[in-house]
Amino acid sequence: MTIEKLRNIEGLDEDKRLLKAYKRMQALIEVLSKREVPVEILNMINSDIQKINNFSGTPIELRKCLRKTYSQTLRLLEKKLGWVIRDHYRNLWLSIGVALGVAFSASFDNNGMGLIVGIAVGITVGMNLDKKAAQSGKQLDLSASSC
Repeated sequence: MTIEKLRNIEGLDEDKRLLKAYKRMQALIEVLSKREVPVEILNMINSDIQKINNFSGTPIELRKCLRKTYSQTLRLLEKKLGWVIRDHYRNLWLSIGVALGVAFSASFDNNGMGLIVGIAVGITVGMNLDKKAAQSGKQLDLSASSC
């Protein structure tokens, strides 16, 4: 079984944000088409793509639908298969490190040092987890800043 393709949308070039959401979803579909995705997950993804292809609303609603489907698909892949995009863990742990750094700074009345330590620890942990994901083949060749 193969993954569905997005159909071409008329007037896509007129709305830059819609074009970006469309290209992002299309890039995810292309990456997934190169991998072996289990049938039950592929069926879920294909049904979401069919909803997009059959969508008959305004461009703003379509953009929201594309963004929602993109994020839901990534969460599904992470939850069920452990697949993540490049720098997923770095971004996640960077935010956790910042939060811990701010808490650490507040408890010791040293604003700069706790934040710096939190960021450094967050980036280090995140990069190590990203490296593990890449080595185990669970990293998708797609980045958060792509498109």
